[in-house]
Amino acid sequence: MDRTEALLIADLCEGDETALAPLIERYKRMVYRLAVQITKNRADADDVMQETFIKVYRSIHTFRKDATFETWLYRIAVNEALNFVRRRDRRRECSLETSAESEYELTVRQNAQVANDPHAQAEKSELRQHVTAAVNSLPLKHRTVVILHEFEGLTHAEIASILNCSEGTVRSRLHYARKKLRILLKPYMDARTL
Repeated sequence: MDRTEALLIADLCEGDETALAPLIERYKRMVYRLAVQITKNRADADDVMQETFIKVYRSIHTFRKDATFETWLYRIAVNEALNFVRRRDRRRECSLETSAESEYELTVRQNAQVANDPHAQAEKSELRQHVTAAVNSLPLKHRTVVILHEFEGLTHAEIASILNCSEGTVRSRLHYARKKLRILLKPYMDARTL
């Protein structure tokens, strides 16, 4: 944690509401990206992001300096997103086929458009669709681990801390998720090698 962030957190702990805005500005893209990947819906991700930062404001006094602020924030964001998905699924308000485009997917799409090769564009688009569909079809606990590890680049230890489980559980979930993804993507990969 850099000095500026530490000062902002200290100010926020002392009740200075103005310290929240710079923290939101610094982390909003990360929280939104994570929320989109878990909820698979941009509007829902907006709600999750808002609830995450409200929770940060209300519970900043529980932040322990032995962990990084980013890991603490990830935990709140993941929990908010998972709770949102569970509530949404219980209410059956949204279709299970709702899909959202992550920043990564947007970058892939933009790179494909820059390339003047229509065949390459079609292949990248098809790959993105298959991977997104496969990841979205995973059970929530497996999808969350894949998102945190593969898309967010977090370590097993960081994910375990965020999800409040053991590193072994994280490794197990990641193993089963990758195994399922290999099965789901095998027909596509076999077709590409022909």
